Amino acid sequence: MKIGISTGACFPFLSAKGKQVKLISEFLPEINGLEFIFPRPLDLMMFKPRGRIAKALKQFEFVSIHYPFSWHVAHSGFSERQMLSKIKAIDRAVGVKHIVVHPRAAKNWKNFQNLGLEVLLENQTPVSGGEFKTPAGMKRLLRETGFGMCLDLNHAIGNGVAPENFLGLKSKIKQVHVNATEGTGTESHNFVHSSSLRIKGQAKRALKGLRKSVWMIEPKSKVSPRRKLAREISFLKSI
Repeated sequence: MKIGISTGACFPFLSAKGKQVKLISEFLPEINGLEFIFPRPLDLMMFKPRGRIAKALKQFEFVSIHYPFSWHVAHSGFSERQMLSKIKAIDRAVGVKHIVVHPRAAKNWKNFQNLGLEVLLENQTPVSGGEFKTPAGMKRLLRETGFGMCLDLNHAIGNGVAPENFLGLKSKIKQVHVNATEGTGTESHNFVHSSSLRIKGQAKRALKGLRKSVWMIEPKSKVSPRRKLAREISFLKSI
């Protein structure tokens, strides 16, 4: 497997993208890649991959981008084409392996299909409406769009769906968001290694069937995540 760390793992402890990249780069060569999360369209549009950030990103085998979240997209002054054009500019600067998208954040699938980059649709959160929370719902969406999938462990568990139930789609699952929640109807984004035995067991069963996917560590951190990130990497490598 290949392991990456999401900038979301540094947030809200660190909000500046340069500092997030610097912290994550401390784990090279134990990891392979990095995912930028841009919660708001403004975060994406203001990002400038140049100078020290661009140089640091060249150390990684791959870089992925998480498209802005649906609520922020709906209340943004930026168009979908503007945001996708920005992603293309980032790709030209540093190279982009995957674009991870919440289904409800997209307005026109054709804009994404014409992008020329690999798009991965993520199973929805417990608080989101729509059918894209289950394997059946995601299967229909992937067939309709022709895209790949990012399996979010935390979202699946929060929806009361064992992540391993998505293994029927493993040929489509190119990335896994490695995070956890303990309760149905929640999306805690905890570290998996420090979760309950039940949750760790669910995560392990899914990950064992997805060794060809990128395993992207994506919890949230209010304090320095260095120790927990090191333990999460060790946990993943033990699977």
